[in-house]
Amino acid sequence: MKKISALILSALFLTFALVGCGSDSSSKAYDLNSIVSAVEEVNPVSNARAVDDNFITLDMLLTKENIESYAGKVTNDQADSALIVAIKAVPGKADTVKSELESYKTSISTGGLYAEFAEKEAAAKDARIVVKGDYLVLVVANTTGADYAAIDTALDEALK
Repeated sequence: MKKISALILSALFLTFALVGCGSDSSSKAYDLNSIVSAVEEVNPVSNARAVDDNFITLDMLLTKENIESYAGKVTNDQADSALIVAIKAVPGKADTVKSELESYKTSISTGGLYAEFAEKEAAAKDARIVVKGDYLVLVVANTTGADYAAIDTALDEALK
């Protein structure tokens, strides 16, 4: 009987030890400004202005209540398309924010918003939306030669 009790206790301790050693990468905290800066190194934003509440809610049509914090830059040049937005969603709301980001991407790439600027629309069509836990990043390449392969690498590095 003592051997069985010892074996059961050993199994329980091992189980608790393994559970305690696990890591949850979705709970990692990221610095939103650092993400924006890392992407901006390969996707310069000309004549940049900070993404603000008006841009988030009126231009992008994101629901502010689903967003805990954000950082970003958008070009202020009419002929350019550069946009970088990093968002920390309220826990459990990342899928909702992603859906809203996808709607925004569709609106700027197929909605005729950039009808007179075919290069802007093409860049927006290939925009990246990356989700890592409660963090989301939307990047639209600039029209002055940014490469989405370099942007993808910068995103991967920033969200390690």
